[in-house]
Amino acid sequence: TASQIRDPKNSDYSYRSEDLLQQAEQLQSMSESTNQLLLWIAGISLLVGGIGVMNIMLVSVSERTHEIGLKKALGAKRRRILGQFLTEAAVLTSLGGLLGILGGIGLAELLSKAMNTPTAISVPAIIVAAAFSILIGLIFGLLPATKAARMNPIDALRRE
Repeated sequence: TASQIRDPKNSDYSYRSEDLLQQAEQLQSMSESTNQLLLWIAGISLLVGGIGVMNIMLVSVSERTHEIGLKKALGAKRRRILGQFLTEAAVLTSLGGLLGILGGIGLAELLSKAMNTPTAISVPAIIVAAAFSILIGLIFGLLPATKAARMNPIDALRRE
């Protein structure tokens, strides 16, 4: 709470006191709500990005149907085809994650130089970002990889 006191001797001066604990609590509350909003935005972005990866991988599976059928006809196991497409999805998302990390570091350094402020780049945050990138690729690449692994070789070779 803020309180204001007038100086009885001199009417030109007044004193004001505020509760710093209350101000700190308000700042913390505002910071928590901002963090929650950023988490929601990041979650939605990951979901949209994951769906985009899944679509790209589904197109890749449909374009390579003949190749998958040939591999299966020559004796490739389901696990091998599943692994191939999961690896492709993980590589795709990890390259995107690496570009994002490098872009973020570059922008942070650029802003740091422009504003004459120090930059702290967290190595654990970079590792977590890279891991999330690969994890998103594996999760959203699972459906297309499973679809490719379950293809019937005869039907796959017939389609062109």
